[in-house]
Amino acid sequence: MYLSHPVRRMRREPQAESVALVVELDDGDPSALTETAEEAGGGVERELPFDCWLVTVPETAIDDLCALDGVVRIETAATLEHGVDESVGGADEDPATEDEGVGTGERR
Repeated sequence: MYLSHPVRRMRREPQAESVALVVELDDGDPSALTETAEEAGGGVERELPFDCWLVTVPETAIDDLCALDGVVRIETAATLEHGVDESVGGADEDPATEDEGVGTGERR
């Protein structure tokens, strides 16, 4: 499971505040996610593309989200502002050609 740096920090040192998170599931079934979020005093806000869900929970509930089966990734909702490029950083990418086109405006 991938946790963004801010989520790892909040998990280690949770505050009493609520946080908006993007949670990716491997099976697309949000029932356990919904139940966990609601038990913590939060909720699932909406479905996002790629089996992701926008969830608002207290920071203290992040550990509970991490314990759920099927969670692939948890990031802050700030990710939505920047978008996610699924093609970057793939396991089959050749690092030797990764930087081709840098500074030229090209993407290869």
